[in-house]
Amino acid sequence: MRTNPTLRIVSALLLLAVVVLAQEEPQAEKPPAEKPPASQVGGLRFLDVAEVTIVNVEVTVVDKKGPVLGLKTGDFEVFQNGKLQELTNFAVYTRTVVGEAAPTPAPAPATAPATPPPTPDTTPPVKREPRFIAFYVDNEYVLPMNRNRVIGKMADWVYTYLQPPNQAMVVSYQKSLKVLQPFTSEPEEVAVALRAMKRYTGGATDAVNSRRQVEEFIEENSSKPSSVNQAVDQARSFAREQYNNLTFAIGSIKELIGMMSGLPGKKAIIYLSDGLPMTPGLELFYQIQDTYRNPSVLGEARDNDATELFRGLVNSAVAAGVTLYTIDSAGLTSNLGIEAENRQPRSAISATMMSSNYQESLSYMADETGGLAILNANDPTPGLEKIANDFETYYSLGYRLVPSGQDRMHHIQVKVKGHPEYRLSYRKTFIEKTLPTRIGDRVVSGLTFDLEDNPLGIELSTDEPQMAGNGRWMLPVSVRIPLEKVALIPEESNLVGYVMVYYAARDDEGKQSDLQRTEHPIRMSASEYESARKGYFTVTASLLLEPGRYRISVGVRDELTNQAGYAVAHRAVHPETK
Repeated sequence: MRTNPTLRIVSALLLLAVVVLAQEEPQAEKPPAEKPPASQVGGLRFLDVAEVTIVNVEVTVVDKKGPVLGLKTGDFEVFQNGKLQELTNFAVYTRTVVGEAAPTPAPAPATAPATPPPTPDTTPPVKREPRFIAFYVDNEYVLPMNRNRVIGKMADWVYTYLQPPNQAMVVSYQKSLKVLQPFTSEPEEVAVALRAMKRYTGGATDAVNSRRQVEEFIEENSSKPSSVNQAVDQARSFAREQYNNLTFAIGSIKELIGMMSGLPGKKAIIYLSDGLPMTPGLELFYQIQDTYRNPSVLGEARDNDATELFRGLVNSAVAAGVTLYTIDSAGLTSNLGIEAENRQPRSAISATMMSSNYQESLSYMADETGGLAILNANDPTPGLEKIANDFETYYSLGYRLVPSGQDRMHHIQVKVKGHPEYRLSYRKTFIEKTLPTRIGDRVVSGLTFDLEDNPLGIELSTDEPQMAGNGRWMLPVSVRIPLEKVALIPEESNLVGYVMVYYAARDDEGKQSDLQRTEHPIRMSASEYESARKGYFTVTASLLLEPGRYRISVGVRDELTNQAGYAVAHRAVHPETK
């Protein structure tokens, strides 16, 4: 049995707050952070989270000719949980490609009067945040021949698409998640990482061979009605093994989604495989039904329905703001299932159900997260162009969210008035996240990606690890926070503030700790502030870790102003680990 790629590596966090300015006194009740603290001393400006909570729904509109531009605010209707929302923000983003035809403009009414050409807008364009795209090749669910055909085209396409400030990374799944190329804006680095995967063997061939054995048994014993139970047993065994493998495959995609959750701007995963089974083994049970004329065996297939696994994956992507684009690397196949590595023809109904079973998951993942599924195409280049247009050419529709103060899912529906023929792509749900949750996401992303975001100016350092027993080590960690950047408020003759510190760790093998957080009050005499404000408030923690090389990610939130800062440190934990 393979191990879970997200096994905890931190069994405990032993935390000691070190107040460098005064001894701790009983903790006072802090004021709510929904409004600026009264008589604030020091610190950064207050961020009113409730006032700036805008939901941005990114919508791609296409017709038969391609992307549709020219739509205005009044052309859209956006519903949250069935209730029409008033749009407060509206923007149009386009992808400019030399030599490419302009997207189809929205047709004007036939009776519209002629208008003079609009005056060119001389306002400088708003600076866009970078787009983050992860190329994810699932080597456990792809035949090498199919994969190599597609990633060659994909590597060529990267040169025409990738340019700053957009960034791309390359990830492989083969028993576990591997980052082959971290985020970069250099097409050559991405292309090299993609082409390097051509030498991987993968696990799909094993699944094909296992399925073929069951199919051959059914074919050879089709004239023996008594063999039906043996056929069902073999199909059941195959389905259970595939369901177990599918659990790890989906868990790996969710792991990558978790890594990307704290990244700013638009985020997407381009997922490449021969498809994932929505119901493992379904095609075999249909072949048994067709061969033995026994419809009751289809009940066995329902025991392996993986819909909930995919629903959990989609919910994770929606919560992280990650769009899934899926590419079926199998391309066009025979309606009898005669593929390059499967010369045994299965029944027509089995072949049809297999194709549907493996493609349904790709469509579901893309549709529910606002992406596209590229199916039945031997050349993926036109599909990649569709993905680029979908990712770069869209309308951003914003409305004000009344915060519930909880992490909560909302359902979204978007309509274009008077144009039912348009196809709209957008996320059907979104997760309302509290500020602590968003900060936690950013800390987790810091375990993989370098992000410059530290307005509090926090400093993270580590000390020499100490042996803790049972093969584990204690790693002392110190977080220094400039006192003058933390808001304090008067309380009698004292000044009081509060910070929340978040911790997470990840080793070079991809094993990751749970996110931990601790709250620390800051208390000092008001008369001491001027002489002490250039100093630091220091929090120390001892992380219990297994031997390895670690990336430590820390976030600090000033609970009175909602400002946060982030820092990362690298450390080898074990004298023999360099």
